[in-house]
Formats: sequence, structure tokens, C-alpha cells
Amino acid sequence: MIPFRARLAEPLLGTFVKSASYQSVEILALGGLDCVVIDAEHAPFSPGELDRMILAGRAGNLPVLVRVAGLDPAPIAACLDMGATGIVVPHVRSADEARAAVVAAKYAGRRGFSPSHRAGGYGTRGAEAYLAAADGETSVWCQIEDAEALDRLDEIAAVPGVDCLFVGRADLALSLGASGTGDARVGAAVKAVGRACRAAGTTAGLFVPGTAEIPERAAEGYSAFICGSDQSWLMEQARAKKAALATALTAKAPAA
Repeated sequence: MIPFRARLAEPLLGTFVKSASYQSVEILALGGLDCVVIDAEHAPFSPGELDRMILAGRAGNLPVLVRVAGLDPAPIAACLDMGATGIVVPHVRSADEARAAVVAAKYAGRRGFSPSHRAGGYGTRGAEAYLAAADGETSVWCQIEDAEALDRLDEIAAVPGVDCLFVGRADLALSLGASGTGDARVGAAVKAVGRACRAAGTTAGLFVPGTAEIPERAAEGYSAFICGSDQSWLMEQARAKKAALATALTAKAPAA
């Protein structure tokens, strides 16, 4: 299997997981997604729930990233010890914050070392072999969602160890004082991130509510797309089935 980090230059589709359900992760793995992002920033996951969901992803050969709440090294290391493929760090505003994310996630930085957890094969990979491979396996995504970051995109994208700049348009719109994600200033920022990533050889990632805009964004340099969430997909299907039922019943109603 091609390592996840090596696949980032190619089109990649994933979704957020906001429900504490390892079964959802199993199902998404069977659906053929390229990755999922467990949203530990905005959803209330316990360590045990994260552990089971990451395990489900590994069992289904589905890369699992975790969006952590910030730059605290302890939860970052814990998620990676559980076997997460990588981390998504919100509100990265500078190259220094990007470097802090890499330092927290990599053994070459300050991540505490142990080969005895799931990521280390519970010791079966061997300490030296695991140490040699681990940093190369761990993916670090920095989320661009603040106006302050827009003047520093080239610096952030060039930080060694940062694999992806991931744009969160909702928070970015708020930070810019924009009327919404369709505001021209947000569109300009999205294009600027794409340009900075191309120049640095870094992957550009974007949250999209649906797939319709992906071709346009791919032309701007984006290749990693996180589309909706398990919750939004479930809601869409519930509403679609309800509407389909109403249509079917209307079509079969006898003429007056």
C-alpha cells in the first residue's frame, strides 16, 4: 500500500467524523474513502472513543487523522500513539506555530518516545525500526482560518514537516469580517493558499460541503478535499429519503 503522505499530491477525498462511533469509521472505510478526520476540536470524544475509532480505521486500512483542539503536545502524542495517521492543527497563524505542530508530532521534535503502543506494534516493530519510520509516517496538516495567516502563507507552507495547508472557510470568513464563505475576500484567500502551496511543494487542502466545486479548486492547486461529515451525510440521506417518499406517494395518489 502506498503510504498516506505519498498520496497527498494526488486527488484525495475524505470526510470529518463528528460522532463517537467506531462503526461509522468502519463503514466509511468500506466506502472507499481516502481518509477521515476525527473532529476532536468540535466534538466531545473521550480518549477511549478516539482509541476505538482509530483502531477501526486501521483495521479497514483507512487513514485516520485527528483534528486536535490546539498545540498542546500531550493530546497530539496520545492520538499518534493510538495509531492516528496524522493530526490537523486548527488556527495556525505563523511559521512558528506550524513548527510547533511539527515538533509536537515528530520524534525528531519533542514527542515522547515509546514503541510499546499501537503505532509501534506493541513493541513488535522494534524500537530502532519504529523510530526510524515513525516521523516519515506521521502527517501534519496546518489549518488556515485566520486573517493573520494570510500574510505569512509562504512561510507557513515552507516549514519542513508540514504536509498540508488546510483551509477552513467558515472561520476564515469570520476572521476577515466577511459576509460568508462566498465573499470575494474568502475566495481570494483560497486562491492565495493554493499559490503558496504550489510554490512550496506542499499539499493544499480544503473543506467542501459537496463535490461540485472540486474541479475548480483542483485547477487552483488543491488536491486534498474533506467533504462534509458523517453527520451531514446522514442528514442529507434522511431528508432525501423523506422527500423521495413524498414524491412517490404523490405520484401514486388516485385522481380526484
